Amino acid sequence: MNGEVLPRRGEVWWVRLDKRRPAVIVQTDKVREPRVRTFLVVPLTSRLHLEGLPGNLRLERKATGLSKPSVANVYDLQKVFVVDLAEPVGALPREDVNRLDDSLRLVLEL
Repeated sequence: MNGEVLPRRGEVWWVRLDKRRPAVIVQTDKVREPRVRTFLVVPLTSRLHLEGLPGNLRLERKATGLSKPSVANVYDLQKVFVVDLAEPVGALPREDVNRLDDSLRLVLEL
């Protein structure tokens, strides 16, 4: 990442975690500025059986911009450094962001 483009909440990015994988930015845009060097993300996985866990959310290809359906694994909420954001893939539709909000509220009891 060149330091000029900052991710927005609800966007899907390729990130470097344990390996290169897609993730949804879940951090609020209210702190979206160059001085904030980390972002909170929910990793996406192609392991569709994880959809059965309470709060996990199945996302279709059309919603994510990825080549296959995936599951937002809210149990794996992570912090990534801005340098680990490789490239944007797309942005979730508002209804999927709202469903992801509900999932995070469930697992974090907010």
